This record gives sequence, C-alpha cells and structure tokens, in this order.
Amino acid sequence: MPQLNQRDAMHYIATRQEFTASALSGVNVNEQGLSGAFGRLDAQEFAQIKQDETRIDYAVYSYGTPIAWHTAEGWYVVSQKFSVTTSKHSNYVRRAIAESLQGVN
Repeated sequence: MPQLNQRDAMHYIATRQEFTASALSGVNVNEQGLSGAFGRLDAQEFAQIKQDETRIDYAVYSYGTPIAWHTAEGWYVVSQKFSVTTSKHSNYVRRAIAESLQGVN
C-alpha cells in the first residue's frame, strides 16, 4: 500500500485505491473487511455504518475512525464533527468525490 502525503491521497480516494497518508487511509473493504473498526463514531453514524456494513466496498479512515465509505449506491461521508485535522481529511474526501463525479460526466 503506497505511503502518500494527504493531498495526493485525493486521487486514491476518487479512484477507490488503497493508500496510507499519515493518519488518513483508504481500504478496499472487499479484501480487508471493516473488521469492527468503527473508531469514534457517534450513535447515529455507527447505526449508519452498521446498516451499510455488508455493502461497503471502500472506506476512508482518519485516525482509525471511518469518515467515509462507498457502496454500490454511492458515497456516504459522516456529518459528525471531530478534530480540526479530521475535518481537513473530510474535506479532502468531499473534494475527491466531487472530482471523481466530474470525471464521469
């Protein structure tokens, strides 16, 4: 799995490839599974990931907490607020998703 800087990770997120960029990482869930790694999700976000769990094919983690995941229906990005750094990670995810959708058109 490549070690990247966090900005370069956006391409990997957009194309749903595995990567590690310090505390930010992307995992192909079909190969790795979520393995019960739910980090600091609040009750609402935990309920959402449990509902989606068997359909998730890719997940993005910040400090061990899933902050976004992809299913056949599309992306889910948590709305829960964390640290300043995790908020920055969430913004990278949102930008990566937007760029990947622009590439589809």
